[in-house]
Amino acid sequence: MPQKIIEPIIVDSFESIVLNIDSHVDKFSQDAIVVFRGVPLSREQQLIITSLFGDRAGWFPNSTSQFKNVWSYEENHSFTMELYNKYDKTKDEIFLPWHLEHIGHENPAIGATWNMEKFTSEEGTGNTLFANICDIYDIFSPDEQAFLSKCRVGAFYGFADDEIAEQKTPVIYDAVQVDKLSKRNALRLSPVFDVQRKMFHLHSFDGIEPTFMEHEMFWKLSTRFTESVYDNENIQQVHVWKQHDLVVVNLFLMVHAVLGGFKSSDRFFHGYWAHAHEGSKYENAQ
Repeated sequence: MPQKIIEPIIVDSFESIVLNIDSHVDKFSQDAIVVFRGVPLSREQQLIITSLFGDRAGWFPNSTSQFKNVWSYEENHSFTMELYNKYDKTKDEIFLPWHLEHIGHENPAIGATWNMEKFTSEEGTGNTLFANICDIYDIFSPDEQAFLSKCRVGAFYGFADDEIAEQKTPVIYDAVQVDKLSKRNALRLSPVFDVQRKMFHLHSFDGIEPTFMEHEMFWKLSTRFTESVYDNENIQQVHVWKQHDLVVVNLFLMVHAVLGGFKSSDRFFHGYWAHAHEGSKYENAQ
């Protein structure tokens, strides 16, 4: 089955988005992603929309934060192209690998808005793939789900050049968590893991040190999680970008990847991170 194309919500003004914000959030709660198309939005308007979703999704920024400690970024993927020599990736090849945002941070991004301010590449290039980790959880058997519910994960944020400090201890969290909006069980494993560097591992099982067999089962299920993300088109969704698209995405749930076929000079988006707590992913780095 081919990947599901994410259908954008066609809008004619910023005001219409605000006026219908409750219905948009209802759709977001169900789908974990909404895309607005049809009107250019300023960064100020983008921040207001991010905040309005925050009021209902329980993230920062929201109307109570008064836009303090807002974390934004700009992206055209030139850094990835240069660092990993990915200039020749085609529109059907993965350019930026599947990942669940900011695993290993005390205050990870649980949402974002991405405003595609420039897109002059051929349509169908640079598509973004998504998969909901609740859908992946549902793939596992009841016995496997019961096993995973007893797993606590230890995760480091990695060793990227833009990290500000060397992390001394991992962040510990439950492998299975309930998404606040959809009330579904979410399997928060990493589709990118490295056993040698122990960036992501089973920290404890049912409250105690895991046995060898429990470690082995955890890696078996983690591998199947990764295989599902990469290979199961039944759970994959795809966003086909156009200029001025605004994507609002639940990053607590949506593992995602970017396909190639574009030049960094052809596209540029502005993003706002949304966090569970005020501040950024970096502020609690150990």
